[in-house]
Amino acid sequence: MINKELAEYLSGQRNAVRDTFILSREKANGAEYVSVSLPDNPTPIYNLWTKPIKKANPNKATGIIEEVKPKHTGGKRPYIMLMQDQNDITNTLSIEAAGLMFKLLAGGFIEWDTGRIMDRRSKQPLTIDKIRSRYKLGKDKSKTIIKELTENDIIKYDHKQRAYFFNAKFARKGGGSNANKIQEGNDA
Repeated sequence: MINKELAEYLSGQRNAVRDTFILSREKANGAEYVSVSLPDNPTPIYNLWTKPIKKANPNKATGIIEEVKPKHTGGKRPYIMLMQDQNDITNTLSIEAAGLMFKLLAGGFIEWDTGRIMDRRSKQPLTIDKIRSRYKLGKDKSKTIIKELTENDIIKYDHKQRAYFFNAKFARKGGGSNANKIQEGNDA
């Protein structure tokens, strides 16, 4: 039997309740099934499937748990490096092709470990149709721009993966400092 305070908590009338519960969990395929039940009733009053947070593995030599840094920029502000030794090719690009290249780079549409050009939210490849609708380009204009970037080896299309890939010899991603360090009054 559920007491009055627990019933009010379950209905959302209370934010907290003191009672005796049974917490149980089962692991399966890397996920956890967690349930909360009362001692006298085996039917769970709350349950969910969750994936546990991966913890840092201790260093085998020292036994000390090392800090796990994110794979991207380690919490630092990201930046994009444009390679100057490639400026002969980028100087021959039309302003529209150079603009699209900049939009893809600065807009976060490049998956940097693979070079795949993808939609940030859905993680799906960014197709010509998606590029056209995002930047309000006509059909002929978008094909011309993509053809120009492809002919200059800035992007390439992989038929197996049905995706465009950005050539890393033109730009790379890095991580900078956490703060904007602009020195005022030091115009060099």
